Amino acid sequence: MFSDALEDIDIKLPGPLDRCTEDLSHIVPELGPTYNFAKYADRSNTIQQLVKLGVELYKLERDRDVIEMILSLDFDKHMKPYIQFLHDCGVSSENLGNFITKNPYIFKEDMDDLYTRIRYLKAHNYTSEMIQVILTRHPPWLSFNTREIDTRLGHFQVTFELSGHDVRCLTVHSPKLITYDMERIKYSTFAVKEEMCFNTREMRLILLNAPHVWIRARSKVVETFDYLHNHMELPHKLISQQPKVLLCKRPRLEKRDQFLAYLKRNQYDPKKPLYVSPLALVEGSDTDFCINVAKASVSTYNEFLKSF
Repeated sequence: MFSDALEDIDIKLPGPLDRCTEDLSHIVPELGPTYNFAKYADRSNTIQQLVKLGVELYKLERDRDVIEMILSLDFDKHMKPYIQFLHDCGVSSENLGNFITKNPYIFKEDMDDLYTRIRYLKAHNYTSEMIQVILTRHPPWLSFNTREIDTRLGHFQVTFELSGHDVRCLTVHSPKLITYDMERIKYSTFAVKEEMCFNTREMRLILLNAPHVWIRARSKVVETFDYLHNHMELPHKLISQQPKVLLCKRPRLEKRDQFLAYLKRNQYDPKKPLYVSPLALVEGSDTDFCINVAKASVSTYNEFLKSF
C-alpha cells in the first residue's frame, strides 16, 4: 500500500531559519486595493493591452471605482467583445483609446443593451457614418438607454420645431448636447427665449449652427449677447444667422469692437459698404484679426489695448 505520510518520505525539509537558496521571484501578492495602475503595469496583461490601445490611464485614476473595475477584468475574456463591438460600429483603432478613456464604464454595460441602442439609431434613419461620428465624438452616448435618448430627442424636436432631418443633424453635430443635464438645457432655453428674446425660428438657427450655446454657462452667453445687441446694435436676425458669435467671451469681443470703432471700421450692417462680419470679428488670432478685419498692424492693436 502506497503511503505518503510525512514520516515515510525520505526528504529533509529546511528549518524555519535556514537560508533560502530557491528562486521565489515568481511568487507575488495578489492584486490589492490601489489608487493607481502603475504598480501593476508589469504584471497585468489588461493594463498592458489598454496602454497599447492608447487609453490614458492617468485620467481614469481620478475614480477609484474605475481602477477597481479595470483591475478585476480580464482583457481577453471581458474586454475584447466590447472592443470588437465598438470597431464594428465604426470606432477606428486610433480612437478606441480615447473612447475607453472617456467611457470606461462601457465594460459594465450589457452587450444586448448596446446592440439595442445601435438598432434604435438605425431605426431612426441614422446612417453608419452618422453613428460612427456620434460614438467617436461622445463616447458616453452608449451609456444612455434608448428610452432616455428618445425622450431627449423628442424634447428638442418639439421645443424647437425640428424636422427629423434637423434632429439627426443636431445629434451628429453635438451628441454631447443630447445627453447633457436637462435642467441646464431648460435654463439655457429660457435665457435664449426670454432674456435674449429670440423667436422660435431664430432659436432653431442658433441651436442647429451653434448648439454649444446651450452648454456654455448661461450668464456668459447673456453677457456676450448684451454687448452684441445693446452696444454693437446687432439685430436678432443677424446674430441668429451667425450664432457662433454668442460663444465669444465678452472681453475679447469688446476689445476688438472698440479697436474697430477707434479705426472707424465698426460697420456691421451687411447692406452698407465696408461691412464687417460679426463672425469674422471674433474668429482667429489677434494677428488674423488685425490683418484681415482691422487692416492694421498688431503693434497698433497692442498699443490700443494698453489704453483700453
